[in-house]
Amino acid sequence: MTNTLDQLFQEHSRELIGYLARKLDAPDLAADLCQEVYLRLRRSSLPDPLRNPRAYLFRIARNLLIDHQRQRGAQPETMPLDDPTLRLESATICPETAVSQAQHLDQVRARLSRLPSHLRQSLLWHRLDGLPQREIARRLGVSERMAGRYIAQAVEACAQEETDETQWRSA
Repeated sequence: MTNTLDQLFQEHSRELIGYLARKLDAPDLAADLCQEVYLRLRRSSLPDPLRNPRAYLFRIARNLLIDHQRQRGAQPETMPLDDPTLRLESATICPETAVSQAQHLDQVRARLSRLPSHLRQSLLWHRLDGLPQREIARRLGVSERMAGRYIAQAVEACAQEETDETQWRSA
């Protein structure tokens, strides 16, 4: 019986692959499913004389196609990861980034705390509240030009302190 099954499969294998390839539009997958047809044919318990052996092979192939379509429908659709329309980034930041940001914020707060109050206040009003120099000058009771100098001195002092820290860490 094994020789008969092998002979049956060999007689119709090209036709099976063509049928599967047309249905799937994927020659490699068609060849794989054709091999699966052979395996199922060998595992099946057949009546000794098959009435229509070719129809039996194509029935196995059709059932495999149906199984394949079901499995494909159950799997999520794949998309290339470099697709710009995908939004793969997480809404939450990773723990390392959160810690790094917290440390950086602590450093900025420490630098600001070491500034004289008028420099610190002018920088905070300017950067955080978005106040123009004219309003900062009015609140501090100084000229608009002096308010601009206070802001510049505060930025320069913070930048210098950061440079000093970076040099200290790399030494």
